[in-house]
Amino acid sequence: MGRSRKKLSDQPFELEINSLDSKGLGLAAHEEIKLHVFDALPGEIIIAQHMFGRKNRGKAQTLEILRPSADRVQARCPSFGYCGACSLQHMSMDAQLARKQAALLKSLREIGLVDPGLVFTPLDASHWNYRRKARLSVRDVAAKDRVLIGFRERDGRYVADMDECHILYGVIADALPRLANMIETLDCRASIPQIEVACGDERCAMIIRHLVELSGRDIESLGAFARETGLGIYLQAAGPESVKLLEPADFQLEYAFASLALRFRFEPLDFIQVNGELNQQMVNRALELLDPQAGDNILDLFCGLGNFTLPLAQRAGHVTGLEGSAEMVERARANAALNSLENLEFHTADLYQPRDTPPWPPAHYDKILLDPPRSGAQELLPWIAASQVSRVLYISCNPETLARDAGILVNQHDFNFIGAGVMNMFPHTRHSEAIALFERKTVAAGR
Repeated sequence: MGRSRKKLSDQPFELEINSLDSKGLGLAAHEEIKLHVFDALPGEIIIAQHMFGRKNRGKAQTLEILRPSADRVQARCPSFGYCGACSLQHMSMDAQLARKQAALLKSLREIGLVDPGLVFTPLDASHWNYRRKARLSVRDVAAKDRVLIGFRERDGRYVADMDECHILYGVIADALPRLANMIETLDCRASIPQIEVACGDERCAMIIRHLVELSGRDIESLGAFARETGLGIYLQAAGPESVKLLEPADFQLEYAFASLALRFRFEPLDFIQVNGELNQQMVNRALELLDPQAGDNILDLFCGLGNFTLPLAQRAGHVTGLEGSAEMVERARANAALNSLENLEFHTADLYQPRDTPPWPPAHYDKILLDPPRSGAQELLPWIAASQVSRVLYISCNPETLARDAGILVNQHDFNFIGAGVMNMFPHTRHSEAIALFERKTVAAGR
């Protein structure tokens, strides 16, 4: 027989917070039990209480702050504390950035790569109303006779009852209460599980997912909402391929890099960087670090709709973009044409498919930029090394896989680690993006 689990008391208790876990929860111990504590910061002494239920095992909630951290600030959003979208609004932005940079450096140090002189200054932009893409849940709550629209609560079971949001684009945040009131009048109000939002520089779109066929009255109500608000309303009856524009007929999403005189058109379900202002800073830093020259032939892996490819093509001799989605490749080609750029090409390629030859067109490439998904790019590193490129710039949405791949490039494939730094793409959350530069050792030696 196994040892029985100690029964937890529901009585509040005093607790000192030692550090933060990877999700931004305070770490502490109480009666030899390791606890993850919501809304607590390192160095604080708090009054806490155990949380109960299978999903909350080993967790506690903060009831009162007895000794606050110097990094504590007043959370701006009234939904903070139960909405799951933000976990760090109670921490100052300087502390948030320091924590994210420290986490990146820790991952790199574990494989012996970081010299403190090679840490790039963190990229940071607006901290509020920055989020231009999001998936919001919708729930018709019979007990309240209300429709709720928002992010999920922390435990994921319920939709947060939120009348305002301080991280969504203002246009979307301001429209949510009105949208909820309109959905309450629809015949299908109980059959709308989610709404995806996407914003360009000037216009915003909402994709309404519906599980039943819409009545004529519902379609008219949604169309009227589009006309009154200026939002683009799309309908989604099944999978992504079923998405169709309802109104207005001429709706188009677009963002621009004014300093580069570039425009990018996209569809609501396309991948774009969530934080538009930070995205521009990121592209400018990529240009600075990769340093494209007129004679360079550059390879852009996981190129999407051309977010990096087009800026590179303005300075390089030729750029080749590879992407797994044929639809995104067509979008990238259209964006190149929109900006009258001809010194680039795009190809569809499954960059994770095992193969005997590199997944890109045979050519001599001078430099590579890659922006892989969270799983990283480990499978591509032997091909990158074999390509004889002089410089590799790695954009990452997961510092842990970046560190793993950095170790492989340096320890197995004859590259020097030049430097790395974080990019604050998701303020007030635990999520962090990073950028790292590598240079072939033979190139460095020849300088």
